[in-house]
Amino acid sequence: MIQRKQTLFLLGIAIVAIILLFLPFYKFSNETSMPPMTLLSATGNIENAYYLMVINNMVVILSLVTIFLYKKRPIQFKLANLLVVLNVFITGLAYLLPFKLNDELIHVSFGAFIPLIGAVLGYFAAFFIKKDELLVRSADRIR
Repeated sequence: MIQRKQTLFLLGIAIVAIILLFLPFYKFSNETSMPPMTLLSATGNIENAYYLMVINNMVVILSLVTIFLYKKRPIQFKLANLLVVLNVFITGLAYLLPFKLNDELIHVSFGAFIPLIGAVLGYFAAFFIKKDELLVRSADRIR
């Protein structure tokens, strides 16, 4: 039962969340020698980026746990929808938190859009989980 379509989408969410840790997430407005910050390197410099990393780690763990809940499809469906919400929340939180460090403004880079890919994958996973649940219910009705 693990080799279903939604398993690939849930695994894709985990991979996207792991990639997000290493992509440039923030960049400085001044052209200084500081390179763009990834989510891992920003947590030491920016206190609000810690929340983004914690939520991103929750997405990784939750997506991997959701893969192995294939026998409990209603719970798996709810967790897949929660993954969609968390990914959208990461993107929104990145834009809503004002960051300022050493009188240099910090701007959001292209890495902040990556959780939206995870949200789309989560939507497709929830869609196929719901489709499986309806198929199982219709087969039970026939018996």
